[in-house]
Amino acid sequence: MQSFTHFPHPPLNKFVDLLWFYDGYSPGPHSKERLMPDGSIELVINLKQDEARIYDRENLDQYTRLPGALLCGPHSSFFVIDTAQQASVIGIHFKPGGAFPFFKMPACELHNLHVSLEDLWGHEAGLLRERLLEAQPPLK
Repeated sequence: MQSFTHFPHPPLNKFVDLLWFYDGYSPGPHSKERLMPDGSIELVINLKQDEARIYDRENLDQYTRLPGALLCGPHSSFFVIDTAQQASVIGIHFKPGGAFPFFKMPACELHNLHVSLEDLWGHEAGLLRERLLEAQPPLK
């Protein structure tokens, strides 16, 4: 598995804590994973499939299906993801308040939500994912 993180330089570092990329992840014996809340906003793009599944915390047979480019709002409780969908993903971990210039909405409107990036950025979200799919992976 390849795992990369990048800490941006000014002026982006005022808003973004880190950029991350995972490729070649193979899930262990569990098919789902709990992600614990940390109050941050994260932009996540699945590079293998154009979808993401967020499972119901109480009933893991039920899930919400989203496009592969999504925004994870600040959470105050855990959420559950499909580990098989983590084979190749890239993301942006925003600093507190750092997502505002990119989304122009209060973080409280995203509380405990996952939102399609297309709902926020329109057609540009799909273009971003396409460009990332065409790009070469980072080198160590």
